[in-house]
Amino acid sequence: MRFRTFILPFALLMAQAVTAAAVDSTSQDIKNHVPPDVTGDLPRDVRAFVAAADTLLAYKPANSYGDGVSGAVIIVRHQVSEKSDYDFDDNPCELIALRRENHELVEVDHSKKAVDCTYNDVARNAPAMSLNDNLTVAPASIVYVNQKDKGDTTFYFAWSKKKSTWYLQRATASNPDSGTGVRHVSAIYPMDFAWTPMSSVDPEAIAEVLQK
Repeated sequence: MRFRTFILPFALLMAQAVTAAAVDSTSQDIKNHVPPDVTGDLPRDVRAFVAAADTLLAYKPANSYGDGVSGAVIIVRHQVSEKSDYDFDDNPCELIALRRENHELVEVDHSKKAVDCTYNDVARNAPAMSLNDNLTVAPASIVYVNQKDKGDTTFYFAWSKKKSTWYLQRATASNPDSGTGVRHVSAIYPMDFAWTPMSSVDPEAIAEVLQK
């Protein structure tokens, strides 16, 4: 009886230790994707857009539509695959525009290419919430800066009430020139490129426009 009395508490202690380790591991995994200072402020319906293997790189709540209805913009990096190295069709990062309807945030629009995590190693390896400063959200305006080691490319999206969609209004780029200066270029809709919904933005096509 003494032997059994000794074994039972020991087994319970081991089980508790394993459980505690598993909880700690799960907690740490969550922290890797959403830092502690953001966790408490992140609405439940925003979490629905961030899968367990995803990383939330930016989150900006705002009256994005200029009509008093709240919304938000998030940048999510999905799990990176080897295909992500090849082209923007497998770009792991996604910019998502949200709007609150019936007390829940729903997706209004998105771009799978505006946030470069294919050729931009900084964004590709960025920790959670580290791209928040690259994203600016205001009524009827979303601006994202693809910051590179040298220079940047910026997309300016505007909200079209008539078409109820986000579209590319302007694009700019800053790149070092052949000397010690920096070359700034800009393209504007409709002067330089055709109507482009947010979901259809192609950085490679825009780069060609900016180079002209």
